[in-house]
Amino acid sequence: MTYQHQFIDKDDYLLCNSQGEILDSDCFLKWAKQVMTVASELGHTKILFDNRSLNLNLASLDVVTFAKELEEMGAALLGLRMAVASSSDNYETSRLVETSLTNRSASYKSFSELSEAKEWLFL
Repeated sequence: MTYQHQFIDKDDYLLCNSQGEILDSDCFLKWAKQVMTVASELGHTKILFDNRSLNLNLASLDVVTFAKELEEMGAALLGLRMAVASSSDNYETSRLVETSLTNRSASYKSFSELSEAKEWLFL
């Protein structure tokens, strides 16, 4: 495994700190499934990702494949609202993930600052 999660159960959201590297769509999908499982078990629909220490080493096709697979799993129907703070090194990839997911009806937005991400999560 090239990444690690740390989950923090907050009163009204799940904080997910991730670090390491995501190398392909399969790894990215496994990462997302772990997050969705924990959120479901804890009863959260709001997820704040601190991915500033996570490197998304993905091609555009990996991101589109990831979004398509999440859509086929019915992820958008779970009512999740997701905000992510990413490092500047991941800016382009994070924006592509945001576009790919929102085009498939997922509530997902990318930010450079954790405070901005948290603020959007509760709009």
